Amino acid sequence: MAGVVVQDGSRQVCHIRGDKTKSSEASSQGAHNVPMTFQLGRGRLPVKARSRLGRIAAAAMALGSCLLFAQCAWLSPTPGPTPGPSSSTPQQERTITDANLIMAADLPSPIGGGKVIEYDHNARSLDQLSICQPQPLETLGATAIKSRSFQARYPSGDRPFPRSSLDDEPDRYAVAMQFPDPTAAQRAKSIYEGWVINCSGKELPKGIHALHPHLDWTSVPADPAQAEVAEVAYQQDRSSSRNTYFESVGLTVLEDRMMITVHVFYTDESLYSVNTDEDEAGFAHPQLGLVEAAAKRLSE
Repeated sequence: MAGVVVQDGSRQVCHIRGDKTKSSEASSQGAHNVPMTFQLGRGRLPVKARSRLGRIAAAAMALGSCLLFAQCAWLSPTPGPTPGPSSSTPQQERTITDANLIMAADLPSPIGGGKVIEYDHNARSLDQLSICQPQPLETLGATAIKSRSFQARYPSGDRPFPRSSLDDEPDRYAVAMQFPDPTAAQRAKSIYEGWVINCSGKELPKGIHALHPHLDWTSVPADPAQAEVAEVAYQQDRSSSRNTYFESVGLTVLEDRMMITVHVFYTDESLYSVNTDEDEAGFAHPQLGLVEAAAKRLSE
């Protein structure tokens, strides 16, 4: 048989003569028998390589299926954290409503058997709520202002005070004010205090004069708020009457709110006292009822 030269998978050249195969590398060492089942020209992959290829093919098929049906959770992007409420979101501004205003039912009955009613006929302007107020209330920096006025009514013939221009006007006023913060409310209180203190001097409306050169603020209970009261007595110029106008101002502050209360009456001598603990104290001053009601309403 003619010799045939072939190259097997191990890159060895084999010389086949008849039924025997010799390796050129091993020819010097002796001939070796080659099994007849060995197939020339066809190489086989090792078992481990075939196993790895099988696993790679399986993974490729799984990945394709995953991308097709979008069912692989591990390929989905991890959701980021849910954003919380932004700290820069503006808070709703606090304000006042009618519920923060004093009502007639909140006030004690006046002396002499009368009753307090809501009354706004000929009411004073907020630009001059008190004779001691030289500027409009808007200059105090409030973000909201609400007001209400009242009058004491008596049965015919039972009036404890002489007739005056107050007969057709409110004798009680309450103004609720909302400020941006407690500091602004305290600043407004200090300004109004100064207006009233100066009221005992020359800063009075034209045509009237104060009877006392000095006045002071008196702290009064108004839990949970802080409150104080001051009163000025005045007469009209060139008046020959013995009667006097007594006008008191109450300032009640609770956090970022303030209530200004005004009470005015006309008589020859005051029957009221702010400090009811004094030995010669008169009736409880109507301002005590006003600031007590103010503290309650400001907390609403």
